[in-house]
Amino acid sequence: MDFDEKSKYISKEIEKESDSKIVSVQTNVAEREGRIAGAVGEMPITEDLFNERKDKLINFLKKPQVWVFAFLIIALILGIYIRSLPMQDHGGNPGLWDITKNDWTLGPDLDPWLFTRIAGEIVEQGSIPTLDTMRNVPLGFENAKETVLLPYMIAWIYHIVNLFGDYSIEFAAAIFPVLMFALTILAFFLFVREIFTKEDKEKKIKANLIALISTFFMIVIPVFLSRTIAGIPEKESAGFFFLFLAFFLFLRAWKQEKMKGAITWGILAGVSTAGMGLISGLFSYIYVVIFTASFIAFILNKFDKNKIIAYSCWWLSAAILFAILPGKVTFISVLTSLTLAPAFFLIVLIYIHLLLWETKFSKTNYLRSIKLPKTIFSLLVSIILAIIGILIIEPSLILAKLDVINQLLFKPVTGRWNITVAENRQPFFLEWVSSFGPTIGNFQILFWFFFIGSIILFKKMLKVIKQKDAWFLTALYVFFFSGLAFSRYSASSLFNGENFISKSFYILSVFLFIGYVIYYYVKYYQNGDRRFKRVDYNLMFLFALFLISVFSARSAVRLIMVLGPVAVIFVGYLIVESIFIFKKTQNENRKRLMGIICAVIILLAIFSFVNHYNTTKAQAYNFVPNYYNQQWQKAMEWVRDNTPGDAVFGHWWDYGYWVQSIGDRATVLDGGNAITFWNYWMGRLVLTGDNQDDALEFLYNHNTTHFLIDSSDIGKYGAFSSIGSNEDYDRFSWIGTFLMDGKQTRETKEEITYVYTGGIALDEDLIIEEAGKQILLPKQKAAVAGIKIPFSAGLEGVKQPSVIIYYNGKYYEQKLRYVSISDKQFIDFKVGLDAAAYIYPLIESSNGQIQPNSIGAVMFLSPRLMRGMLAQEYILEGELDNFPNFKIAHTESNMIVENLRNQGIDLPEIIYYQGVQGPIKIWEIEYTGKEKIQAKYLDKDPAGYLSWEL
Repeated sequence: MDFDEKSKYISKEIEKESDSKIVSVQTNVAEREGRIAGAVGEMPITEDLFNERKDKLINFLKKPQVWVFAFLIIALILGIYIRSLPMQDHGGNPGLWDITKNDWTLGPDLDPWLFTRIAGEIVEQGSIPTLDTMRNVPLGFENAKETVLLPYMIAWIYHIVNLFGDYSIEFAAAIFPVLMFALTILAFFLFVREIFTKEDKEKKIKANLIALISTFFMIVIPVFLSRTIAGIPEKESAGFFFLFLAFFLFLRAWKQEKMKGAITWGILAGVSTAGMGLISGLFSYIYVVIFTASFIAFILNKFDKNKIIAYSCWWLSAAILFAILPGKVTFISVLTSLTLAPAFFLIVLIYIHLLLWETKFSKTNYLRSIKLPKTIFSLLVSIILAIIGILIIEPSLILAKLDVINQLLFKPVTGRWNITVAENRQPFFLEWVSSFGPTIGNFQILFWFFFIGSIILFKKMLKVIKQKDAWFLTALYVFFFSGLAFSRYSASSLFNGENFISKSFYILSVFLFIGYVIYYYVKYYQNGDRRFKRVDYNLMFLFALFLISVFSARSAVRLIMVLGPVAVIFVGYLIVESIFIFKKTQNENRKRLMGIICAVIILLAIFSFVNHYNTTKAQAYNFVPNYYNQQWQKAMEWVRDNTPGDAVFGHWWDYGYWVQSIGDRATVLDGGNAITFWNYWMGRLVLTGDNQDDALEFLYNHNTTHFLIDSSDIGKYGAFSSIGSNEDYDRFSWIGTFLMDGKQTRETKEEITYVYTGGIALDEDLIIEEAGKQILLPKQKAAVAGIKIPFSAGLEGVKQPSVIIYYNGKYYEQKLRYVSISDKQFIDFKVGLDAAAYIYPLIESSNGQIQPNSIGAVMFLSPRLMRGMLAQEYILEGELDNFPNFKIAHTESNMIVENLRNQGIDLPEIIYYQGVQGPIKIWEIEYTGKEKIQAKYLDKDPAGYLSWEL
């Protein structure tokens, strides 16, 4: 049926309706149109019409943007699915569930609770209070010094989701990372595509392929999961979106050929930079990367008027927003911070360069005689002027900044508090490379993929210069990367990052690479060759980001996550480039070889993707509150129901946000560590405190009404005892557990002796007598190797235990003064080493059967530990009665202990099952009335009290 026949068919139906005898203005128009549509629908589809529609569909699907869009939709679905797994069913309830409130909760993390609580205050009050009185009692905390934007974003999500039902602020906070990750996927894809996209069709296809493959790997790489998953509304959950968006917008600004576009895109990049800065300290990556790439571009003389405008608009718009909006970042910090100030220096450098070479100055004989590249001369002039300016304003600033640079390069984490925070620890190569598997033998697939991919791309970036020179610089790049990554290989290797050879390898690799790049650039320039100017800025930008990410990954454990999404860009590039090289290879032998290599790369990539998908999926599903978090939920329910609303809790800093947010009570310390000096006092005077008076006076100064100790504080003893020590580490100690070795049990008619084996170093020097001679067993060199505990026959009574100490190839046995059997018996033998053997149950599982041993584990409580509050009150339950004004108010049993008790097993509060499992104990504090306010306990600055770096 052709077009005319179709028209006649439709017209007949219209005429039937028109010839009707009943004509009314109230005729049902909808019914008439329905009949017409029905007539059309009844028309038979001819073969020509079918072919026409098929051709249109095929042509539509052939458009690159269609399949790119389709795969991007798949990526979004995959990303949202994985990140939302904690919110899905976990046996009747969502995984993110508070068993006491029967409502949504957050995942197993600390900091997100702060942002959720502040978001709740925004919802209730309409804005963030100036002072947060829940924190740092009695001083409070100025909210403007913390991220302000993140809580507002959570509050906005709360209002949006409540358009569709009745949801709590916890639900909004839980789903927030999922929604932000969807946006991060889009921003990351746009950023990667922008790096590689060019005008010709093939490069656009390659850019799309690289961007898609990189995006899929970014979604499944495990190292990127913990800060982008449901229930963890961390700073990075939103920060990474702004990070990649800022990079994308800046690259767009850089490419603009018209001033209007440069201004618009530059301002948008600045706004996104400010957004990142108002959320996360990782915004410094934006400044460092843009400065590094743009500085190199300046040296290579790639700046023109529009690029100067784009760069200036980016910097200025971000700086203005930092100046007018509340947050950690200020206009002054943008000008003075070691990581932020270089971006401003480049602006100054650019305008000094213009002054020297675009004005009458350029006509002077001296400038005309300069043999150096103009940009390098301008740099030298700017550095001299900067040094002169600093010497006039603040001469000591130069040495201070040099010290900071030295610290950043070799020991980025210093101070007792910093090094005790696990995520601040500086990792070795073997640690951070494990995040880039999977592993086949010793071959970390993704690591070697992104390393090899970066080598190939680096060589391609230098294709504009002579081939021989490009190969030489590529070889130096490999050496440079090796120095960056392998100079801190492992603690036991030759390259441990601390010795002379490690540091020499590191420094030499940097200086050789940078030195030869400068040498070749100057050489080309002096020969009138300007090829370096044609080096692709986008690739320089990518390498700046990549190398800075590798440097930061070797600097702190928490920064490995930044390298994750950056590294997979090179994985995507390696896969796509190998495919295109194979397609273009003409020689049959080479094509066959390239085909094998390409196939291996693709197969390993698929294997890696599937492996990471399975790993990430499993981790995501289990990223929910466990028995430990549920123990805290129950403890905080007791706090809400049984303590006054104005109660103030003291404890180690880790739990502050939980007490504030879940328990709704104020605290002295919290995870913000705004006043780290108070951590020192809490560690020294309370947790390891050797007398009640000092503990009470410190807590009195902070209006503390309750004190809390958690079982994980046993494992953290080394951290807070280090922080709470004096210059000579007088409180530094640790708590070790020894397990019964049945093979060494000795039994006689009168007694049975059990031997418990393990190993921990002595925490202080010990002098013993043996054969009439005094023997020194030095701390941290001599070690407790075992404990012997005799019982009377039939286990009717425990006898005096002994400790076995190993030093210099010999074993020494010493009697212990105290022994405790869980909460049942405490004996003071009056003689012996002033230490205790704390006997408690060992729970083992074999073939699905629980096997309890009521005396299977022993904690060794050294004399130093026995002097401290935690050992006396938490472990020994106040048997020494040195802290009588701490009255036990509540004991929240461990959920594992509760479970086993429900199975009929009689257990004390502390057991050993896959580690120490214990209660949360809360004491109510009764002050003596002798306590006084002391300025040192409220001071924020330790400088006047400590001679060492906290």
